[in-house]
Amino acid sequence: MSLKIYILTGLIALIISGVTAFFDFRISSGIMLSTVFSLFNLFLLSATMKSATSSSQANVSFLMLGNIVRYALLLACMFIAYKLPQYFNLIGVAIGMTLFLGALIIDALQKRKE
Repeated sequence: MSLKIYILTGLIALIISGVTAFFDFRISSGIMLSTVFSLFNLFLLSATMKSATSSSQANVSFLMLGNIVRYALLLACMFIAYKLPQYFNLIGVAIGMTLFLGALIIDALQKRKE
């Protein structure tokens, strides 16, 4: 993945959390928390896909471990939001976890135009 996707995801998160900060600070902080976890999740996905496509024999155990770690990150982020409801809202966490998908779609549409 290119650096542009990470920057685009961060900018989308800042804009959305800035808008939601006017309504509820907990949603905004949930978006920022889950965006950090989401960007690390995107990095792990990129690393596993690079290793799977670079070798002729894909290491199935490495791919499975990558999926388990990515789901564990998702559960860790949701656990933090669940245990600290005074700071984080689960709705904000759900929004933040899907922001990188929006950045990927924007990047794919931009590459399609070129």
